[in-house]
Amino acid sequence: MSYRTNFVPGTDSSVPYFKTTGKNDHSKHNEKCGFYRILTFEESIKKVEEYQSDLMEKGIKETLIRLNLKKLDPDYVARTVEKEESEKKAKDPNEVKVKQGSKTPNSIGTLKAIVKLLTSYEPDTLATILISINGRKIPLSQIVISHDKAHELAWSDRADPKLSYFVYGVIQNVVRRESVYYINFEPINGVVFSLGIFSKYFKHFTYKDDQLIGRKVLAYGSRLKKNEYKGKNTSELVIKSNQYIEFLGKN
Repeated sequence: MSYRTNFVPGTDSSVPYFKTTGKNDHSKHNEKCGFYRILTFEESIKKVEEYQSDLMEKGIKETLIRLNLKKLDPDYVARTVEKEESEKKAKDPNEVKVKQGSKTPNSIGTLKAIVKLLTSYEPDTLATILISINGRKIPLSQIVISHDKAHELAWSDRADPKLSYFVYGVIQNVVRRESVYYINFEPINGVVFSLGIFSKYFKHFTYKDDQLIGRKVLAYGSRLKKNEYKGKNTSELVIKSNQYIEFLGKN
């Protein structure tokens, strides 16, 4: 069988994949395969969820990554011990290294590092990752979700109050009121979803409307809320600063 496989690197809005140049059907990836072509961010996450379910059932060896985003919170005050440790060993918070069989879980400390992880590895590798949060091991596909799925979790009361979620979507518009900002996502399947920022944190959120509208983002938040607007069920993820949003791609 004669074929060649070329690696195509990922970008901020897509994941890497392998392109084959085989001359027969046996040497080519099929359309259902995660290696068939370059995947968008959304397609990659869906593949991860699909693969993760299968891999966990088979008991495949997992990769554990510790998630620690507490320093994103404007209210966070580091303890003296933590400050001393950080001074002893300076480390790039956006650095991402995934190693199978590592005894000590790798740590992620920024939203940028999460996006880098999601766009630097193929879906089959991402499917082996479990995120360590407060001693719990959570499949990556359960906390990185589309905003329509976040809405479904909120309104079915299946959102875990002890988990923070990473929700992605495209920003449609921004509504700025005296007590709260609403960053509204483009509806999917009629689902209305927003990011909410309360007045206490306005000073930490400096993006202008034209920097946000039309952009695909991944947002991080610890509170997934149910709301109602004009008789319609809506949902909201509460954020606190610029660091709670990361842009996916340049457009």
